[in-house]
Amino acid sequence: MGSGAERHKAAGYEVECTYSGQRRRYGDSYSEYEVVSDNPETEVRAYCIEHIRKCNLTSSKYYSELRAGLDDFGNHFRSHYKFEKLIDGKYFYKVTHPSTH
Repeated sequence: MGSGAERHKAAGYEVECTYSGQRRRYGDSYSEYEVVSDNPETEVRAYCIEHIRKCNLTSSKYYSELRAGLDDFGNHFRSHYKFEKLIDGKYFYKVTHPSTH
């Protein structure tokens, strides 16, 4: 189990890792970040998925494909992200890495 204390500032972004690890034994791993920036929301999202923790599958698409049925069980183990605006200039970014146990 873990919690993050990682912070960095770069290119107009202030990033703090608020959580990193598993919430329970043999569970999924999570990386959660608070991002502060005056850049437009689309640019902040692009920065998160390319530079903070690379991931290109949204959680909503992951769960919608999971509910529709999987062609390949390996698709269940794909990492996926959630990005949301908290208030002007402040965002939440979470990447989920499904457990392979």
